[in-house]
Amino acid sequence: MKIIFADLTHSGHNCNAVPYGISLVAANALEKIGCEISVELVINPVEFAEMLLTSEPGIVCFSTFVWNYEISRAFAGRIKARYPNCITIFGGPNYPIDPARQLDFLQENPEIDFFVYREGEASFVGLYQALREVAFDIQRLKSLLISVPGCHYYHDGLLIAGSPLPLIDPLDSLPSPYLTGLCDRFLDAGNSAVMQTVRGCPFSCTYCQDGADYFTPVRRYSDGRIRDELRYIGARAASSTLFLADSNFGMYEQDLVTAQEMAMVQEQHSWPEFVVSISGKNNKELVLKTAATIRGGMFSAAIQSSDPEVLQNIERHNVSVSDLIESASEHDLQQAHSFSEIIVALPGDTFAAHCKSAADLMDAGIHVVRSHQLIMLPGAELSSAESRKKYGLETRFRVIHNTVNPYSLFGETFYAPEVDEICVASNSMSFQNYLKCRCFDLTVETFYNNGVFAELHTLLKQQGICISAFVMEINRCVWDNPVLAELYAGFMADTQELWTSREELNAFLQEPGVLERYKNGELGRNEQLAYKALALFETMETLIDIAYEIAGRQLQLSGVMNSEIGDYLDQLKRFDLLRKQNPMSISEERTGEFHYDFYKLVESGFQISPLECRLNEKIELNLSSTSKHKRFASEMNALMEAGLQGYAVIISKNPKIREYFREVSPSGGNS
Repeated sequence: MKIIFADLTHSGHNCNAVPYGISLVAANALEKIGCEISVELVINPVEFAEMLLTSEPGIVCFSTFVWNYEISRAFAGRIKARYPNCITIFGGPNYPIDPARQLDFLQENPEIDFFVYREGEASFVGLYQALREVAFDIQRLKSLLISVPGCHYYHDGLLIAGSPLPLIDPLDSLPSPYLTGLCDRFLDAGNSAVMQTVRGCPFSCTYCQDGADYFTPVRRYSDGRIRDELRYIGARAASSTLFLADSNFGMYEQDLVTAQEMAMVQEQHSWPEFVVSISGKNNKELVLKTAATIRGGMFSAAIQSSDPEVLQNIERHNVSVSDLIESASEHDLQQAHSFSEIIVALPGDTFAAHCKSAADLMDAGIHVVRSHQLIMLPGAELSSAESRKKYGLETRFRVIHNTVNPYSLFGETFYAPEVDEICVASNSMSFQNYLKCRCFDLTVETFYNNGVFAELHTLLKQQGICISAFVMEINRCVWDNPVLAELYAGFMADTQELWTSREELNAFLQEPGVLERYKNGELGRNEQLAYKALALFETMETLIDIAYEIAGRQLQLSGVMNSEIGDYLDQLKRFDLLRKQNPMSISEERTGEFHYDFYKLVESGFQISPLECRLNEKIELNLSSTSKHKRFASEMNALMEAGLQGYAVIISKNPKIREYFREVSPSGGNS
């Protein structure tokens, strides 16, 4: 029997990873029932459509998340219409946790024959065997009300929910989709490898599917299995990035062993160059040691909030937030790669609490402080009716950016926009305060993240001024500046591109021309990314003006301003303008004369006192784009011409803002 495992990715979406989840299920199926089946894995919708035209599959399995549920459902419905005997099986976290909503979900989606709930490897094999017993007659199995462990289905008004299977242990009993060669074609094609060394999470965060009691037990692959996979992938991967799917990498002793093996693979294969992981939430010293072992690792401290009431409400009370912040701060001193996330509108959150969470991270020196909206994941406790009522959660619906694209199957062209449900208010936060939080988040993105004003921040810190106070004062003033007021007004308009119900949004999508507006980027933008890019590309002079005005004011109020600091501030502002204005204009080579050796300061990362670099004679400096940035900017030329939507794509392709700035060198006349 031909079985297709699909983890579909929308055209134009950023995800370009090996389909690790479905490959584990497929590898296990091949080991257990391989003599009866043939298997194909697919992530590309166009390739999937071609597969379906070639021959009729016996079973199609879909791995679903919030970002690919609708496209999976759209394909499944058309497959059932063309091939009525084909069995469609869904799995993944995009499924409710309470039985009443599970019943509604399956009743409303008749294109889904079965849903595999929780771990999928053993459940899928069990379902296949149950279907084989009834000659793959779906209706016969359902009419007999056969309960299949780990599987749910709808029949005649009933939810038939098989009992959960025991968690798979040991994990090494599962065959590796890498070592069996199942993922070779994805590695060859440049898809980024995904690995998991541990399953389970000891924390109970209610906004996350992994917070359920089911996922509490922590199980680990053996060091040998992990070593073999790293070496196998390292010898073959065309992509330089590795995603670790662990929930708390670095928190366990064995993670250090993994990191040491990874470092050896880096020496041998120069892979991976970048390691993306969720760092452990406790055991600070070990997390730091593990992070320091790997080159190119991004340390993440996803605190979500530093407010005690919020943390209690989301059952994150056994996480040491102070340790997370301290760990990220220490890691940043070593590598300047720390990253933290907070979520706006969690239960108990307020405007003041949200700003303080960001402030705590900025003052700790975290390199990137990113705020996310609270997505109501169907598989998370916070999405339950009980939690919604308890915390007064008000939600809205929006189209996920880059998911409105035309697809064709069996001669029919269709769209399948993905929809997020996000929380925009609660019994502790009004919608207006939610909007204020979003404005503040844009200010953090524009004036703090990725070190866009690192030189100025260093001066303020040297003079004892908190960076959070600087950013908050800027946030209070942005609406007074005509240029920024217009930019923030556009951001607010995009932020309120929301609908009160899924039905209301679906009706809007049916209106003439609306899908085209989403497709061309007029609607459905990633507004935080788009307006940050707009600010950096088109209003840098204004950003510099307001940043230096606020910095000067704070230096005055703190009583540290004097003629030397004032002179340095004026020259640093002029240097910043030459270096950062029009960052995508690569033909602009600039020169400037200064009484401070900014070349020396840049080389030191501005970690030495500027007064030590004061010169009696002026120094002339050249400022020009690096050859790397010139290549990048040339490649992005068409996107620059596309305006706001193109800007967002550019920033997503290279979020390292400081790489956009001009390189500094002494002119030929300087010694």
